[in-house]
Amino acid sequence: MSDTIRLTVNGEDCTATVPPRAQLAEVLRDHLDLTGTHLACEQGVCGACTVMMNGKPVRSCITYAHACDGAVIETIEGHRGDPVMDRLRDAFSRHHALQCGFCTPGMLATARDIVARFDDPDEATIRHELSGNLCRCTGYVGIVAAIRDVAGQRRTEGGRAERPAPAIPARSRSFTRFDPLPPEATPAPAAAAARVSDEGGATVVRRDFTLNHPPETVWALFRDPRSVAPCIPGATLESVDGDRFQGSVEIRFGPIRARFGGHGTFRNDDTTREGAISGQGDDKLGKSRVRGDLGYAIAPGTDAATSQVRVELRFGIEGMLAQFNRPELVAGFVDYILAQFAANCDAVLAGGAAAPARRLSVFAMLWAVLKARLKGR
Repeated sequence: MSDTIRLTVNGEDCTATVPPRAQLAEVLRDHLDLTGTHLACEQGVCGACTVMMNGKPVRSCITYAHACDGAVIETIEGHRGDPVMDRLRDAFSRHHALQCGFCTPGMLATARDIVARFDDPDEATIRHELSGNLCRCTGYVGIVAAIRDVAGQRRTEGGRAERPAPAIPARSRSFTRFDPLPPEATPAPAAAAARVSDEGGATVVRRDFTLNHPPETVWALFRDPRSVAPCIPGATLESVDGDRFQGSVEIRFGPIRARFGGHGTFRNDDTTREGAISGQGDDKLGKSRVRGDLGYAIAPGTDAATSQVRVELRFGIEGMLAQFNRPELVAGFVDYILAQFAANCDAVLAGGAAAPARRLSVFAMLWAVLKARLKGR
């Protein structure tokens, strides 16, 4: 069964008859021959397929075409008579902001959105807003310079952003995040609501959750890196020497695969039952780097048989995975990891074993979230 949809694409009225599961990118490329919209990951991660829909950027590879019926779409072939886009194109050329050009259509759409929302975006704001658009060639330097150039031209002329960003921190755009996963079985631990923020250029994650075991037992697990490491999904502890360790974390998220190998230090205070870990690692293949600090504290729960666990993670990522610095993306991802970690801790403390180590997968995460939502209906 197919549906007929009507779109205004680059100023022209268009119709297309497509199956219900057809993506907007498929309509643009295969039905309308607008192949300037590029497809790469087809998971909404890389940003190459970004187009403007009703004045805002969307990932056309994960947007169902039937949901766009009646929408106004602008692709890289369009933007006729748009002075801002004309300036961006010129600035991208002057600042050498493109090399192979594959990411450029989506990059320009995002750049157009940045200039439309921010009067005077600084470099940090621009880089954060671009973190969902991946470029393998330029290093982003020219792209950032081009956007600042166009924003500066408008400011010099006394112009203002078309639709100014709301009066909240520039790095806290309101994307819809995943709800925390509910307990999957009894007596599974419960996780608190997300608290993710951007503080001084670092992404900060704060979480509280309950384990159904007394504080002294939980602390004995947390203070021993060799015992707690197997509970962390994707983590492998290779060696411990005094207060230093070496290890790795393997992640698979859509088309992105990364294995961060690194080292760090840890400290524990048996009196207060608080500890901290500092570490850094590199993914040699993907050219990404991560640095982070993890603090944890164990306190009595609602009764003698339970414990309240509080964790605070501060981190920064550079390279291909820099998009995970964005709090709105991190929240759902961390909730998924936390649910797995807490369940593993509960299993180990109960005398069992952590679930077999496996790479973190976006498909597993999305499926778990979908199941949780269906159960909640």
